[in-house]
Amino acid sequence: MIELHPQADALGVLGLPAIPYPVALPVFQAAVANDGELPLADMLHGLQLRAAHGADWQRLEAAMERLSELIAGDDARPVVTVRGDDWWLEIGPVDTAADCIALRRGDSLLALLADRGDGRLRLAGLHPLDGSAIALLLALSRIDGEDGAVSAGEAWTRACAIADAAGGTPVDDVTPFLVRMPVGLGPTADVPADGGMRRPACVAAELATWDTLRTPG
Repeated sequence: MIELHPQADALGVLGLPAIPYPVALPVFQAAVANDGELPLADMLHGLQLRAAHGADWQRLEAAMERLSELIAGDDARPVVTVRGDDWWLEIGPVDTAADCIALRRGDSLLALLADRGDGRLRLAGLHPLDGSAIALLLALSRIDGEDGAVSAGEAWTRACAIADAAGGTPVDDVTPFLVRMPVGLGPTADVPADGGMRRPACVAAELATWDTLRTPG
């Protein structure tokens, strides 16, 4: 990975913070040769990788949030379905007063998961998702074998089992973990009064970017 330092005027137009953006060497070379359009998806992926392993991951959130907005464009759909070759997720609002699973990292509530009614998962994002959080989500929502619909329908049961096994205890300060909330988040939860849920298309852009650009295996 090479650090891309876009010009201040280019960053200003896009509303991006002036920080280094790690990208793969061929992407960096193409960006320098092009001297114009920035590789937004590659810049987001580089930050997802860096945030997955760095203790300063919260410092990268503003850039990740803005990149996901740029990639999502004007897509304002209230519910978005996104999938890869081996995973399936629905993204949309989650009832914080009902049975749900919190995806946390340190003191931050990154996202909420709920059963969409058929055993498959609905995801509501509250903070930008780093690579480790996305990897966990894709593992929870995997579809196996020939009958993907059936295996996707086991996702909620799978997520509950993992959350129950963890007992709400993090492995360390930076690894994402699941917390089962069978009666919802409660009045003291760290969720804004308006729900604080991100635009579904932005969350979908993060998942699709990671899935498209991640190294196989």
